[in-house]
Parts: sequence; C-alpha cells; structure tokens
Amino acid sequence: MKQVTILLAVYKPNTIFFEKLLKSLNEQSYTNIFLNVRDDSGEAYEFYRISKFIKKIITNFDYKISKNNKNIGSNQTFELLTLEAGGDYFAYCDQDDIWNSDKIQKLVNEIEEKSAEMCYSDLSIINQDDIQTAESFTKIKKRVVHKYGDNLFDYFLRRSSVTGCTMMVKASVAKRAFPFPNDFMVHDQWLTLFSASVGKIAYVPEPLIRYRIYEGNQIGAAILPEINSKDDYLQKRLLKERNKLYFLGKYHSFNPKQLQIIDSNLLFVEKRIEFFKHSNLFNLVKMVKISKKDKFLMLFEIFIGVMPQKIVAFLFKKIHKNKN
Repeated sequence: MKQVTILLAVYKPNTIFFEKLLKSLNEQSYTNIFLNVRDDSGEAYEFYRISKFIKKIITNFDYKISKNNKNIGSNQTFELLTLEAGGDYFAYCDQDDIWNSDKIQKLVNEIEEKSAEMCYSDLSIINQDDIQTAESFTKIKKRVVHKYGDNLFDYFLRRSSVTGCTMMVKASVAKRAFPFPNDFMVHDQWLTLFSASVGKIAYVPEPLIRYRIYEGNQIGAAILPEINSKDDYLQKRLLKERNKLYFLGKYHSFNPKQLQIIDSNLLFVEKRIEFFKHSNLFNLVKMVKISKKDKFLMLFEIFIGVMPQKIVAFLFKKIHKNKN
C-alpha cells in the first residue's frame, strides 16, 4: 500500500474548526498515512498550541510538526511542505474543513485506476456552524467546470476547477514542479497546471470534503477580490495574467507544443489589455473576433470596458456583495 502524506499548512487556526479537521483526518479509512504540518505564524505560542492539539487528536498514524520563523503565506508554506515531504502521494489540506472518512481511499483508487498524475474531487459547502449551504462547489461558482482527462494544459492555463484541499498529487510530480510561481499562481492552480503538462488529471464526481466558507477563511467564495474598478481589473487581472504567461514561457519543463499554447494565450491577453487601455471601435472589433475563446468572459470584459466608471464600480460592488 502506497503512502499518502497529508500536507497541512496552519496559520492561527480557529480552535473548534481545527479540532474537527484533525478528527476527520484521524478517522480516514486509508491506513498508510503520514501527516506533515507546518505552522506559518512564526509565534512560539501558536506552535505550542497546534502541537498540543495534534498530539492529542492524531492517534492513528505518525506525524511531523515544524514551523516557519516568520509568516510567509500559504503558498510558500505549501511549497516548503512539498519540498520536505516523503511518501508516494501528497494530499493538500486546509485548516478548517472536514474530510469524509473515505476521502483518501477514493482519491487513491481513482488516481491509480486512471494512471493519472493528479486526482481531485467535488466538495460540499458548510458554514461556521457546520450547516451545509451548497451540495457542490459548482452551485456557488457558476463558471467552475470540473475538467479531467488528457490534454488539459490549455484549459488549466486559463482557469482552474480544482480546490487545493480536494487534490492528491503524485509526490514525484509535485517535486518536479519547483519552483512554485508564487507571485502569479496559488499552489493548487500551479500543481494542477503542472500535472496537466505531464499527464492525466483524474476526478471523483462526489463531494469528499465539507469545505468551510465563512468570513475568516482565505479565499472561500470570493469573486474578483480587490477589484473595484476598470483600472483594478487591468492591473490586478490582465497585467498579472500577462506577467504569469511571461514567466511560464521561460519555464524549462514545458514542451514546444505547450509553449505555443502559452504564446497563443499571451496574444489573447495582449488584445484584451489593449482594449482596456483604448476602448475604441477598432479594439472592440478585435475583442469580438477573439470572443469564441471564452464568450462569457469576452462579453463581461466588453461590458466593463465600454461602460462609465460609476456603472463598473457599482457592478463590482454588487458582485462582491452577492458572492455568497
């Protein structure tokens, strides 16, 4: 039986939520598990507190607890966890969710049956009181499509349907993914894209985790966070996307076909940037011509590109207000 290492990044966890998570890990039906925990608080008391919880609750498998000297963020913490971990598969874990007892077993079964590099599942949504608010992540993220199979590099280059706490990656693949592009992609987006670049993505269509969305979690149901204007969208969405593609285009592990896909997407982004800088009829026609690549996205960007600033600000305010 292959070893699954759970990689858990922790930062000042809610006591109640953290205890429930640890109990759900300890109750996994799969028997060859190792837990690797890294505290990102940089505080001695927090390290003592989480260590005490883990030692009390985790009784069915071995574990290791380490800490960062200072707060470096979840991306870099997961990168360190990936670098230092052993085992055959890595299962990435957040600090306040609840795992189904058969989560690891079902992911292992699927990744091995499909000979995949990575496997993930759907998830249900709960609130701070453990009450289910959605039976699937797709119910709150309407644009999410759970893609799986071969030849998905182009899709995952542009968007992701994978939530990190649902994913299991071959350890050999995850370790080849260094360095993580922490300035441009969160760890789950990067590991999904890298896995798609080397092989197949597998998927379990049932929710194997109860994903907690509440005011205090890091990403949750956020839609276009910190974007409140046309300029925000240009700077934080489009220019960031262009910088990401520039970085990935220099990454040595991608093959010529994948580099062509990156170049094609870079051209796609450049035309959209030009439209936001100069929303004239000439650039509008260019946007219409490229709209077949993503019709919904192009309609959205054309709308906010031609509308007055006040209307665009009102739209983003409405989006953020209705995110749940």
